[in-house]
Parts: sequence; C-alpha cells; structure tokens
Amino acid sequence: MVFGEPERFHKQMRAFTPSLTSLEQKNKQGTNSGDVMSAMGEVVACITRLSAAIPHFMWRVQAGFPSPAEDYLENPLDFNELLIAHPAATFAVRVTGDSMQDVGIFPGDIAVVDRAITALDGSIVLGVLNGEFTLKRYRQKGRAVWLEAANPAYAPIVINEDHEFEVWGVVRHAIRRL
Repeated sequence: MVFGEPERFHKQMRAFTPSLTSLEQKNKQGTNSGDVMSAMGEVVACITRLSAAIPHFMWRVQAGFPSPAEDYLENPLDFNELLIAHPAATFAVRVTGDSMQDVGIFPGDIAVVDRAITALDGSIVLGVLNGEFTLKRYRQKGRAVWLEAANPAYAPIVINEDHEFEVWGVVRHAIRRL
C-alpha cells in the first residue's frame, strides 16, 4: 500500500532509479507476484516541511530512578534535520518479517532509506534481489558480496552471477511506535 497519491509516488520513485521501471515490467509480465512496491511492505513518502520543530530539553532522562528537572531548553529538535540528510534521495518503507530483529528492526517499523549514501561493508541496506526487495546487512570482502540477516534463523545470502542484485539505499533510521 502506498500512502498519498499512488501514481504520483510511483513516478517519484522511478526518478530514484531506472531499475524500478524494469521491475515494474517484470511484474506486468508475471515474473513477480503482486505490486512491486507492496513487496517491501508499505512505502511511506518522506515529506520535508519548512519546520517541524518541537521543544528539546537539554537534560538526560533516567530510565530508572527519576532525576531532578532542569529549567532550560536546547535548540528546538527538528525531525527533518534529525532523520533526513538528503531529502531528494530519502524515502521510507514499512518493515515486514523478522530477519533484522537482532539489530532492533522489527515488523511494523518504518525504515528511513537514503539513496545518496554508498553502502559499505556492514551497512544495513534496502536491496533488490532477483526482483524482490529485502532489508539486510550488506557484507563485502574483496570481490565477495553477501547479505546477512540479523536473526540466526536466516542463513546469509551469497551474491553471485546467478543473482540479480542492486542496493537501493542505506537504512539510516528505524522508527517504531510504542
């Protein structure tokens, strides 16, 4: 399910990479089941506003015993500045599955993905593997590339010439509603 205007959002997503068009073609030819975008759960548009600042208190909050409150504020906290480094290259997806639970990414979380960042060994990425979206840790040693889940129930996926693989972006944040 795509939030907002689906056709407009698909056009914006196509601007990110030409491979989306090729994935949509495969989908129309019947090689993928369901909508390409819904394969990764929900896609959530990151709309940056001029300002969405909230008060940000300077003191640290104890999760155990209470600490005395202080009477001053830091600069307002703007979630756009905090979560989105490259607005034109950032989007969000709703996570399905439990393969990344050991790094604190759970089903229902929103992963903030930045396409302007190059994946390095150890990065958590949104990738397209054989036409399907996946969220995994990107590993590289020399010419060898593989994807690791953060759950021992899932085996690593070694990327070889039999795989069609592309990194779509690096996951910068995971947002969870409590």
